[in-house]
Amino acid sequence: MANKTYIGIDPGSKGFIAVMHPDGTREYCSLQDCDYHDIAIFLKNIKTVCEESCVCCMEEIHAIFGSSAKSTFSFGETFGVLQGLLIALEIPYHLVPPKTWQKEIWISHDKVIKSYCGKKSTDNKATSINAARRLFPTEDFRRTSKCKNVDDNKCDATLICEYGRRKCL
Repeated sequence: MANKTYIGIDPGSKGFIAVMHPDGTREYCSLQDCDYHDIAIFLKNIKTVCEESCVCCMEEIHAIFGSSAKSTFSFGETFGVLQGLLIALEIPYHLVPPKTWQKEIWISHDKVIKSYCGKKSTDNKATSINAARRLFPTEDFRRTSKCKNVDDNKCDATLICEYGRRKCL
């Protein structure tokens, strides 16, 4: 839909919220730099500006093999709070598995292959950075203007947002 605002969320302690407005402007909220109250205000402002024409895609999460109980609990807490905020603010949302949005967004030229102990696999972080740079070449994907490196969480949130836009969710 041409007049819809899309919200993409990469949950986690270092995650991001990306917003794409119908006029092409984008805005971001770093979960690392905000508390839950700040995040609630950010989402409420988006909802107010776009009125009823917004939808959110949030990456569906699950426990990561080998992660500590503490980090898994913290990850789940952030996910639950974000889901609760979306429900409370009446922002419709879709949970999207990582492989689903990656299959839609990544192309073969984006892929970065890493090798570990003789096994090859896709470097998801580097691949997302390549895809984000390809799709949004003028966007600054650093967490802040003081950062030197691109933030893969900001890239993921933007790509999840783009997934929702492409699927007209």
